[in-house]
Amino acid sequence: MLNKSKYFRKLCISACLILGLTFLATNAKAQFIGINFDAAIAYSAASGSVSGGYVGISHPAPFFPNIGFSSISFSEKEDKTDASDNTSVSLNTNTTIKTIILFYNVPFPVVTISVGFGYGSQNLNTGMETKTTIVETYEGNKIDPDNSDLKTSVSEAFMQIGLPFWNTIEFHLGYHHMSVTSIDITSKKSKNFRGTYTIEKKNYTGGMTTIGVQIAF
Repeated sequence: MLNKSKYFRKLCISACLILGLTFLATNAKAQFIGINFDAAIAYSAASGSVSGGYVGISHPAPFFPNIGFSSISFSEKEDKTDASDNTSVSLNTNTTIKTIILFYNVPFPVVTISVGFGYGSQNLNTGMETKTTIVETYEGNKIDPDNSDLKTSVSEAFMQIGLPFWNTIEFHLGYHHMSVTSIDITSKKSKNFRGTYTIEKKNYTGGMTTIGVQIAF
């Protein structure tokens, strides 16, 4: 009887240890810190190639949003002419859009979905910034270049779809819709134009597409 009692106690202790380790392993798998690295592949309001991307940090704490940062840069050139007096102007603009993002991860059976919103403004060292170099040629003579630098706020809607592999790697596709007000890229020019040109306001509202990976720890 004594041997049976000892055997039963050992069996109970072993079962408790197995259950405890299983519980800890399950919790360890659910609790993680994930770091996202994304590269921008396109921006709908840019006429050419873009550079930049997105980084984000996910955590297991419920109710508290995750945080990320996005940045995209692109350039464009525009030439205008005044046929009446053979005058032209060249506008070279470099644009950068930066935002801070708060988002939540929504689990699905096969994929993971992240949704959130972002914002950028000058007091947060973010927002949209344009730097335009203006070179006018008047009656065959180049006038000294002038600059027009503008800053404005940005709001953003964010969505990301991920496909997890193993428990540490996730490949994903993201979309960031940036909303900004239309701006006159020459409004900060210090001198008046010699010629007469039709320069429309720019609207850089558009969508940034990203691809990337999340690594979980």
